[in-house]
Amino acid sequence: MKNHGEWRALIAESNDRNTNIWYGEVACRQMGCGAAVSLTLNSNDTERAAWGVGFRCKGTESTLKDCKHPTRRGQVQGKVASASSLQVVCSETVRRAGGAVLCTVGFEIRSDQGWVPVCEEGFDSAAQTVICRELGCGAPRYFAGSIYSQKPTLSKKLQCQGNESRLEDCTSSVPETCRPTAGISCLNVNGLRLTGGENACTGTLEGQLVGEWRPLWDSWGFHKSEPYADLCEKLGCGSFISTSTIYFPKHQAVWQTSTDCRRHTSPFFCMSWTGYGSRSLITMTCKEAVRLDGPQRCSGKLEVKSGKSWVPVCYSSFTPEAALITCRDLECGFPQKVFGTNSEFFPEKAVSSRSPVFNCAGSEKFLTDCSSTAIGATKEELSQCYDTTITCAERPAPPSLDVFTLPDGHSSSAVILKGHRFSVSCSVSSPYSVLSFRLTSLIDTTHESEQLQTAVDGKAVFLFPAAEDADRGTYSCNYNFNFSSEVFSQGETLIIRVQDNNYLRLVSEESRCIGGLELKHQGEWRPLSQRHSWSLKEASVVCRQLSCGSAVSTRRNQSAEVLPTWRFHSDCDGSEQALMDCGAVTKWPSSSSVEVVCSDVLLQPNISLFSSMSEHLDDQQQEAHLVKDHSFTFTCSVKPQYPGGHFRLVFTGFNQTSSFTKPAVNHSARFRFDAADKTHKGNYSCVYHHFIFSQNFSSESLSFTVALLEHVPVRLDDGVLREDDSEPCAGRLLVSRGEDFMLLSTESSAWDLKHASLVCRQLGCGSASSTSGVKLPQNMLMARFFSDCDGSESALLDCGTVLPWISSTAVQVVCTGHQVEAGQN
Repeated sequence: MKNHGEWRALIAESNDRNTNIWYGEVACRQMGCGAAVSLTLNSNDTERAAWGVGFRCKGTESTLKDCKHPTRRGQVQGKVASASSLQVVCSETVRRAGGAVLCTVGFEIRSDQGWVPVCEEGFDSAAQTVICRELGCGAPRYFAGSIYSQKPTLSKKLQCQGNESRLEDCTSSVPETCRPTAGISCLNVNGLRLTGGENACTGTLEGQLVGEWRPLWDSWGFHKSEPYADLCEKLGCGSFISTSTIYFPKHQAVWQTSTDCRRHTSPFFCMSWTGYGSRSLITMTCKEAVRLDGPQRCSGKLEVKSGKSWVPVCYSSFTPEAALITCRDLECGFPQKVFGTNSEFFPEKAVSSRSPVFNCAGSEKFLTDCSSTAIGATKEELSQCYDTTITCAERPAPPSLDVFTLPDGHSSSAVILKGHRFSVSCSVSSPYSVLSFRLTSLIDTTHESEQLQTAVDGKAVFLFPAAEDADRGTYSCNYNFNFSSEVFSQGETLIIRVQDNNYLRLVSEESRCIGGLELKHQGEWRPLSQRHSWSLKEASVVCRQLSCGSAVSTRRNQSAEVLPTWRFHSDCDGSEQALMDCGAVTKWPSSSSVEVVCSDVLLQPNISLFSSMSEHLDDQQQEAHLVKDHSFTFTCSVKPQYPGGHFRLVFTGFNQTSSFTKPAVNHSARFRFDAADKTHKGNYSCVYHHFIFSQNFSSESLSFTVALLEHVPVRLDDGVLREDDSEPCAGRLLVSRGEDFMLLSTESSAWDLKHASLVCRQLGCGSASSTSGVKLPQNMLMARFFSDCDGSESALLDCGTVLPWISSTAVQVVCTGHQVEAGQN
């Protein structure tokens, strides 16, 4: 455009391609070059001088100067420098007439006499195709017909073949009479394509509008697969696979699809697109030559492309390998169900091609990589070739999962007796080679463990030696194939419950760990007969199962009459956790029965701690803090069971172990320690010993942990220091009550030099020189001492206690400050 005597390129403010095309339309008309076919934004290597313009053209103006800016005066907004410029392509021989509407126009063509209308006669589909193509408007949509009858006038009658690129390439003549065409509507979508992918069926989705290809952006329907499936078909591709979004740091020019025809057709084939800028573009993947014709993209009748047609695949020779390649080819995972459908049930099926048979090895990437042959040339032959229908899944189908345990055998929802061995088996019937099975157990929804085992003939068995509480939970099994080890199948789940194995008991009045052995089987309790296979090994299993320690002895009990008993057939080695896990029983009449004595005949003793200054942390964990220099007592006791016996208090400290023994008196014994110090830190337990049933038995309590506090609950202030200058050894006496220290009042009838000596000894200040009262300015809150001391104790509060008191006099103590050695004054 020439402005102020200078030619410069035009740079429009608007990014709307539908608006900017009218610049080209007006420019083509102004220069006598027909209609605008395309307007593109070209990028240059360097910046060049340009005019920045912001006016709007309607497309009907005669010159660009007739276009107006909606708010500003003047057409050119200023000089700019730009690395891009607008380029227009005009049709030269065709122009729009009347109102300017893209791709819906009345038109005229150039002749020697100027621009003339086209006669309706001869303007058939071939001519319509040529003019829509020349205007960059895709295929013809409809023809409006003539607008009126016309006497002889300057006009042209066309004769086109349909393959011409321009109307002037068509044969034309000047008729004597002519009815001018009213116009034609073309579908402005000139083309759709996928670019930048491995083939024509993958890549970035682009559309052509008025001669310009741009990526398409469908912000309204991006998450719906229906328009994309339709688009794959229109592009001549197979099944729709997927869409994704790619992102750019800067905006790119795109065509924004419209919602105008949303209810009638896909937005990609809608007549109205809008120029737009976006940082994200659509990429999509279709299959080039394979599809599943069904309600879902990964399920349906298998068809392959033959020329321009789609033909079904013959099922009669369709192998598992071919099914595997098909699902992989379509990015649908693994074949879940494959079956054939007889074509005779679909009489409308056209016999237009032979059905292919594929021979796949299983390693191919695409179905079309497999060698293939075609069978069936007649309707009768094709009727014998069933159509192949496939359902694919993201992961292979789940395996079978069951549990085996004695005495119940196999179960799909297991209740296992504690101590019994059990196994979990995973299996699958598959035409493909299974690589391994993975068993995952989730205990209490928090602890997860995993085992992996190589498959043998499509099966794996996971062994568990003895069921415990920790084995109860949810078990899930899945598997993988040797050709796809990174993908595991869907999982199959079962719940394992562990119950106490309470089918054994020892019957006696003394203890649950001694007596005649009885066993419950098939809902009936019976004594166990002592036969050839019974020994101390079997008795050891019984004691272990009953949590009664080890077996001490077993013997035969003989009765005067024959009773119904269980006869035990053993295969035990003595290490098992449950008796019925290593043997079987049958009904048997017998006069003999089994008696078992286990090591844990004695009840477990209790251990407790008492100290006037102890601080318990947790009674359940049996932990306590002792206060230095204060006495403490451990008490060992047991519930009444047998008279007599003795207790042993076992102490384990830093690099030392010691014990103290006392006889049981009234089923208990007390162990007193006069003054706690650091040598008493450690663990304590009580062991109860007794000689009964001609055997020595013992039972140990839980452990009790003791820590030491160095806190001294008395102190002196306002006095002289000891020889080491570390603490005062004279002054007013303060005693602790809880976390606070309080002055001790003199209003205690028991206070004397004996008690003062306890204080000096406890502070390491030698002996007491004197004790007296100190007058205070006023009454205040203090502590009053209540005593039961004889003077030999190591700590004041070990033989007395204090309570709050109001007083105006406080106790004062003067210590020697050090221990006086013999011969010193």
